[in-house]
Amino acid sequence: MNVLEQFKATPLTLTKLPASFIETNLSESGQVPSDHLQSTTRQPFGSSNVYKTSILLYRVLAEGDDIKTVYETAIKLPPNMEEEYFPGDAIGILTYNLASEVDYVLDRLHLLESADQTYEVRLAKPVKKKNPELPHYVPKYVTPRRLLAECLDIRITPRKGLLQALAGYTADECEKRLLEILASKEGSNLYNELILKNEMNFLHVLKYVATCKPPLSLLIEHLPRLQARPYSIASYGRENHIRIAFAMLNDGHVGITTHMLESKLLHPSKWDKYLYIYLRQLKPVFNYREEDLERNIIMIGPGTGVTPYISFLEYRKQMKSSNRKMKMGSAWLLTSCRYQERNYLYESELKGFMQGGVLDRLHVASSRDEDSQYKYVQDIIEDRKEELVELLLDDATKLYLCGEGRTMLPRIQDTIVTCMSKVKSMPKSEAADLLAEYKKSGKYLYYSMIRY
Repeated sequence: MNVLEQFKATPLTLTKLPASFIETNLSESGQVPSDHLQSTTRQPFGSSNVYKTSILLYRVLAEGDDIKTVYETAIKLPPNMEEEYFPGDAIGILTYNLASEVDYVLDRLHLLESADQTYEVRLAKPVKKKNPELPHYVPKYVTPRRLLAECLDIRITPRKGLLQALAGYTADECEKRLLEILASKEGSNLYNELILKNEMNFLHVLKYVATCKPPLSLLIEHLPRLQARPYSIASYGRENHIRIAFAMLNDGHVGITTHMLESKLLHPSKWDKYLYIYLRQLKPVFNYREEDLERNIIMIGPGTGVTPYISFLEYRKQMKSSNRKMKMGSAWLLTSCRYQERNYLYESELKGFMQGGVLDRLHVASSRDEDSQYKYVQDIIEDRKEELVELLLDDATKLYLCGEGRTMLPRIQDTIVTCMSKVKSMPKSEAADLLAEYKKSGKYLYYSMIRY
């Protein structure tokens, strides 16, 4: 039985949509900002202004069959930022939606011909909504193309309110009914199965309901802000620049920011070299400061999760060279790759840190090497559990965990809890509570990276 037949006799409970309060009109005199449209607005978790800077150079850290391509790029350090960041901090990079996806939305809204003309965004008159406010991240004057490219998240998972609003601009009655079902209380299970489980975004929905043609003002009202993407700073004390590393997706998906960065690196004649960045305060804080130098540190970072620790170790090296009598705590790093010969990130740098005495222990797992002692970071933790747990329980030790947060980090954290339980003969729940307490007190710092 198809969905429409299933709900044919079902009355739908729909919430009352707020009144529309934004309108867009062609403008003959308005000036659209030349810089990124969000460059003058406050940024979530921002701890500095947005700076326009440039890419200086890059290198490929890993590439080839069966591995992700990983780049490291050097970015010119903006004025005033040098004194503002600590090892482990991140920058936010203002991003752009893919041009092909922007064009698709423009086409659906019949705006391709006027995509580069100036529009004024203002409150609709008469104002029907109580205390209406225009989104602060949308300038007064925009072009439809740049609005969709720089301000609005067109890949967002659509909420029910958006689906219901779209239904009002859908000509086909079957498509309209489907949107209303998905937006209704009665259609919650269908919404979970069709939208959430399949990870459908706004673009997918538009392709699903071909006669839906909403106005641009509705998208401003209902689509959230296009968020800047955070990247850990993979360097410290480098003259005039900072470094970041990023991995390309290889599962058929395209990350909008990684695509932008790769394009700027590989096709400089077609893309400009500029970036808009700001210092992003991670919450909870994930960094390494002067007061941490005397502490023991356990750093766990599979794959690109190793990047912030490069800045930790460069800072330790810098401080040791400036004060040879300084007593620093021990540093232990656990990382992983697929093949040690092909995508062991920062191998030469890490070996140099070992030789220089700023990294005391280094263990690397490789999941695809047949002769590897360890396949995953969890295997290292399990094999070294007695000494690792004893070090962790020392009051002078801090634990750092950084990496992909959807599945990888929870598994590693669970392994740590299991090992604590085994070594100290305590219930696993008690070990989990102790690790949670460490997180609250700042003894355990956790940074979940996401795909871009």
